[in-house]
Amino acid sequence: MTQNEANSKDILVRNPDVILREEDPDGALLFNPDTNQIRVINPTGLFIWNHCDGTRDQSAIVASMKEAFDGVPEQEVDNQVQEFITDMRANGFLGVPIDPDDPSLTQVKS
Repeated sequence: MTQNEANSKDILVRNPDVILREEDPDGALLFNPDTNQIRVINPTGLFIWNHCDGTRDQSAIVASMKEAFDGVPEQEVDNQVQEFITDMRANGFLGVPIDPDDPSLTQVKS
């Protein structure tokens, strides 16, 4: 199993310290105070972000996106979700629950 395959099975959770500011229908801003980084995300990124709620893995998010956005090529959805999650995890915006059996635990690890 490759690293990407292992990561795609992880339940994804937003870093609870990250601040989301929805700007308009065109997207949002994410601010990570731990790293002082800002990300501007488009509606697709916002959709993915909102689905990283501690109950879904990457494949569930991809399935939700394919259902919500008709007519988008499947490979494009797979690639966009993978790229977004990889970037967000690498920069501390997303992680996986420290204890998957305790949904109240909000800390993340990358």
